Amino acid sequence: MYLKNFDRFFSPLQWQIILTTAQIAHDLNLRAFAVGGIVRDAIVRENHPSPPLHKDLDLVFDGGEQAGMKVAIALHQLFPASKLQLHEKFQTAALSWQDADQDFEMDMATARREIYAYAGANPQVIATILEDDLWRRDFTVNALAIELDPQLGIKGEVIDRFNGLADLANKQVRAIRTGSFEEDPRRLFRAVRFAVRLDFEISTETHAEIMATTASGIHDAIGGARLRSELLYTLAEPRAGAMFALLQKLGALRCIHPELILPADLANSFKHQWRRSQYWLNLLKRLEIKTYAPLQLGLELLLSYLPDQIATQLDLGLTPEQKTRQQRLASLLLDLANPTNFGSKKSDITQFLQQFDTPTLILAGIKCKPAYRRIVWQYLSQWQLVKSPLTGADLTQLGYTKGKQMGAIIQSLRFAMIDREIYTKEDAIAYLQAQN
Repeated sequence: MYLKNFDRFFSPLQWQIILTTAQIAHDLNLRAFAVGGIVRDAIVRENHPSPPLHKDLDLVFDGGEQAGMKVAIALHQLFPASKLQLHEKFQTAALSWQDADQDFEMDMATARREIYAYAGANPQVIATILEDDLWRRDFTVNALAIELDPQLGIKGEVIDRFNGLADLANKQVRAIRTGSFEEDPRRLFRAVRFAVRLDFEISTETHAEIMATTASGIHDAIGGARLRSELLYTLAEPRAGAMFALLQKLGALRCIHPELILPADLANSFKHQWRRSQYWLNLLKRLEIKTYAPLQLGLELLLSYLPDQIATQLDLGLTPEQKTRQQRLASLLLDLANPTNFGSKKSDITQFLQQFDTPTLILAGIKCKPAYRRIVWQYLSQWQLVKSPLTGADLTQLGYTKGKQMGAIIQSLRFAMIDREIYTKEDAIAYLQAQN
């Protein structure tokens, strides 16, 4: 198969950089290839009238040790506005462009073989040729490549060692080889993301291998930065709810913890919960209320389906604040299920809820029943913003002395405003006089 008009999938700057990269590789006596997603998506969207531009460009170079790093360093010298990161251990580099007009990243890897000391370990890397590099990849549809040429852009047909083109046509996600899920649990999550994102099915044999791998318990509660990254990548997807539903069906959530069970209607409930959290975060931001990073909130939402005693012990990089929030969230949800715990007046509810930070309240509001959700939202968007009509200076002029008593008076006036017992400074003064 020949790819036509490959350049239309890139911005003019991206295409210029790709041609320059191919020239640098040629001058260094290296071969340069576009691999994976950019080739796969160009095939899938070949007839699309206006395909979206790529933001992640994966290139592979063969011809010697550290080939990708050598090209990246030379390219960075020609495009100093880019940001260069080198990963010598894995013989890879990344160049990123981030400004008002450009926002994309190039991953520049040395063609390599990977050796895993044990399941889930970081691999040992040995430089090799492209054909061997493709073997180490996860799925057939991600192991497609095309050689780059400095004059022509691309040359030759799409390189397809594992019938990835057929799987693209049949909308199948298929592992390249057996044992890959045992070798690297990240592939469990990648299989699901690709299947849901592309509306593909996981092939019969790959599905069976995933089920066998998760059932074995080899990756139970593995924790670590790599699992955390996979969870955050999945949470960032537009169809995160459907992805987590499929992950649960495949048993892959055991990687977080074997006791993690999400709602049966997760594809819908998580989707709505996730959208609701984004809506709340955006509105609170407009109100200039300090909120929280959305993906971190999503991770905490996911973990809240575990007992807090378990969630706080997982190796997922939770901060002490996040661990405390899991504990306080569990307590708050119990209280919200029994509103007699905090009274019926708006000021009573405010006094109770103000002891919790905004992320805890957002998580509780997402998970509790609709009637109590409205209460939490009213507190976040209205009641917590209400201030006393009289300041400390006003009270001093009225003869009150500074100290705890003045703070209590200001608080009582604020609560009276929330309950709509007073509206103005004059109302507040009369309110205080009536109490004396």
